[in-house]
Amino acid sequence: MSALVTQPQAASSERALALQERLDVAVLAITSLQDTKTRQFFETQPALLLACLQNHYPLSSQALAAFPRDWDWKRLSASRAMPWSHALLGAHEALWDWELLSKNTSLPWTAELIEAFATRWNWQALSANPALPWSIDLLETNAYRWNWVSLSRNTELPWTADFVHANAHRWDWTAISWNTGLPWTPALLHAYRERWDWTGLSANVSLPLDAALVTAFAEHWNWPWLSGNTSLRWSEPLLAHYAQRWDWKTLSALAHLPWSAEVIAQFEAHWHWPTLSANRHLPWGSDLLQTWAARWDLGALGKNPALPWSLALVDAPPGALAPAQRAWDWDALSENPGLPWSATLLERYEAQWDWDRLSWNTGMPWDAALVAHCADRWDWAALSSSAQLPWSTAFIAQHVERWDWERLSANPHLPWDSGLIAAYADQWNWATLSSQAQLPWNTELFQAFAPRWFASLVAEHQSFGVQALSAADVTRLLQDA
Repeated sequence: MSALVTQPQAASSERALALQERLDVAVLAITSLQDTKTRQFFETQPALLLACLQNHYPLSSQALAAFPRDWDWKRLSASRAMPWSHALLGAHEALWDWELLSKNTSLPWTAELIEAFATRWNWQALSANPALPWSIDLLETNAYRWNWVSLSRNTELPWTADFVHANAHRWDWTAISWNTGLPWTPALLHAYRERWDWTGLSANVSLPLDAALVTAFAEHWNWPWLSGNTSLRWSEPLLAHYAQRWDWKTLSALAHLPWSAEVIAQFEAHWHWPTLSANRHLPWGSDLLQTWAARWDLGALGKNPALPWSLALVDAPPGALAPAQRAWDWDALSENPGLPWSATLLERYEAQWDWDRLSWNTGMPWDAALVAHCADRWDWAALSSSAQLPWSTAFIAQHVERWDWERLSANPHLPWDSGLIAAYADQWNWATLSSQAQLPWNTELFQAFAPRWFASLVAEHQSFGVQALSAADVTRLLQDA
């Protein structure tokens, strides 16, 4: 038996319904106000309107037909916002850029759509498009249209061993050897061992590379490329067994070898020591530095931020009886973010530093005092690009004559607001500024500097709510533009 609704419950439901209705009215009013503001904004910005429509609006076939001379058909052909359909493509068939359409992943790809415009597509571009409904049937239907070199590179095909076998006469065997989408197995490798490009296979990170596979095809691998393959499962026995085949310079730079003091000692004669000296993934410590002091390359060590850096290490490089006998490469040290940077360290070796390199160093203890104290030494192009400086309007004003304003215009880390932009309106590169998606964009900011913005560049990353305009709004705005 269902429960009866009591009078208090009914009253509560009525109040909730009334509250929801008021909320709906309020939301509708706010939305209407926003839409009105959007229309009014675009009424005053016809160039921006056109650019935003082409980048962000699902333009109808009717709108395209009504204003055919206004559109950038290349831009439209690459759009992901368009309401793509068979009818839309057909209505403006002669105007689209079909190569860009062939690359566009947002089209409603079907076998029927592909067949309908078979003479229009760029089949090489189409063959590389990952969004197509790839199937055996689709490939067989258009076997003589596809670009099989591009297909051989395409990771999205329905790859199976049977599929590879069925089209063995069509593949570009160099391209397919680099393809990470295949179901790589020892059996597949064996089946076409005389056809594969073994350089591509040696570099292919999708192969199930272990000691057994390395051994099975030992006479086929391109060993320098195999040495750098990040999917290879390394072990000390594997290193030792093929010690005469590995490219040890490549191995010396790897992150994922089973690094240990013992491994380094075991293969001492094989390492490329300058490359090893730059490797951040070794078990760096004072013992390791001293053990191989005569082997390390100080230039490479000086760039390596993973060392156990200290003032003492800067004062005395590994193996040095005195700093003058075995000295650091100061250019290398100057760009190393891992040093224990401080005013003390900078002052101690003031004459040795390369100040241009220091200026790009992200590890420096950047503060206003340091920047001001060494103002005549810095590379101000580097400082203007920095994310680490203590950016503020006061800090920018302090060095207004020194900044590289092109680089500053591209720096997303400044405290951007309309006041900062207005203060240096004549210094900014406005094309660069227009391309900055990180600015606090809104209609007010655009209107404040409307004559200076490059509307086409702004519209690549900002829509200003153009999607909210109705089709009627768009038509009226374009008619009035």
